[in-house]
Amino acid sequence: MVIKAVHFTVARLAAALLTIAAILAQYFLPPKIMPLRPNSIIPSILYGLPREGGRSSINWLDEANQRFHCEYVPSDPYSCGYTLALGADATRGMDLSNYDSLKLSLIYSGDAPRIRIFMRNYNPLFDKSDDPGLSSKFMSVAIRTADLTEPTYVQMKEFGVGEWWIRDFDVPRIHSAPEFTNVTYLGVDFIFHSNNVVQVQSIELVGAWIKKETLYLVIIAMWLTLIIGEVLYKIYGLYRNSTLTTERFDRLISDYKNLELEKREFETRSVTDVLTGAMNRAGVQQFIEQLLSTDRSGQMGVLLLDVDHFKAVNDQFGHDVGDRVLTDVAKLIAQNTRLTDVFGRWGGEEFILICPQVPAEHLSALAEKIRAAMDDYVFAAGGAALHLSISIGATLAAAHESFEAVLKRADLALYEAKNTGRNRVVFNINAE
Repeated sequence: MVIKAVHFTVARLAAALLTIAAILAQYFLPPKIMPLRPNSIIPSILYGLPREGGRSSINWLDEANQRFHCEYVPSDPYSCGYTLALGADATRGMDLSNYDSLKLSLIYSGDAPRIRIFMRNYNPLFDKSDDPGLSSKFMSVAIRTADLTEPTYVQMKEFGVGEWWIRDFDVPRIHSAPEFTNVTYLGVDFIFHSNNVVQVQSIELVGAWIKKETLYLVIIAMWLTLIIGEVLYKIYGLYRNSTLTTERFDRLISDYKNLELEKREFETRSVTDVLTGAMNRAGVQQFIEQLLSTDRSGQMGVLLLDVDHFKAVNDQFGHDVGDRVLTDVAKLIAQNTRLTDVFGRWGGEEFILICPQVPAEHLSALAEKIRAAMDDYVFAAGGAALHLSISIGATLAAAHESFEAVLKRADLALYEAKNTGRNRVVFNINAE
């Protein structure tokens, strides 16, 4: 164990040194650079031919040195510009997603306040024309010509997708972000009518050899592997050298499971009415606030149900018969409720039913269904047949109400049902 502990100490020290070296390398290693111009493999193209009465507006002044003249006049419907073809055709380009920026070295003279840098990325998802070059996603950024006196860095995140392209190809918002996985063309052109001379000295892609996110994930994975390996080894050593600890651990697990079972049984008993098996008052109240906080549409129904003349049952047949009657009443009501309803004994011979998401007419029908089932039921009372009825107060909770206000209205409806002959349903829907 001592030798292994030393090994882990050495491994931690090595991991720390590697972490420091990797982080410093991010700042001191030269960036990854891909030259696009000059590059003998990548052809350059000028565009801006006369269209619909326009006139030629672009020509090479020195093609070998990539120097051209572009006059964008108002009579030309389109601009003129310079393009690098990055792929074999209009559908196969370069994946530039691992680069962070473009470095541009341009010599400019002219009267345009800004010059536009653009890219086209081909994705077959948007191939909706006979010309794939037109279907390719158009992304651009405009920079000041005054900034071209020195090499200019343009971040990839500065590029935005042209609104005209999104509109013309009816692109959904989820696909309207820039993408650089298959860039077929990269170039410069002008968005202001102007007379311009441009020499493209160099265009380079600049990026890190490894992205910061990837580097940090590798570092985290290395440390997690080291830590987990050390922890697993120590656990293995404890398991191998301490049978007593293992047995004790097993006993603790067994005791914990028993405590969990006892806890669940206690929780069940604490919210269950011992006599009827229905939810007790405390159990119902645990659900009330949650129901009110999630069901604010004004469609939560509340029924208060009270067995008529129950005291006479106790007086005539005794409390044992009365307890059996209450149990049967609870089962009868539960059989006529929905799975989403919350049913419980509110106290004595009084029960409560909470009905989420129920229209007024359905709540009224449900209450009448329970009343009728109770009226038809025959209870056993010491060998004799016993008929009982039930009175019901019904109401709906408004979105702004507290449960106390809803319960008070249901209680008033139940009081009215009792005082107007019993064995009936009184519906009080109006909020106070």
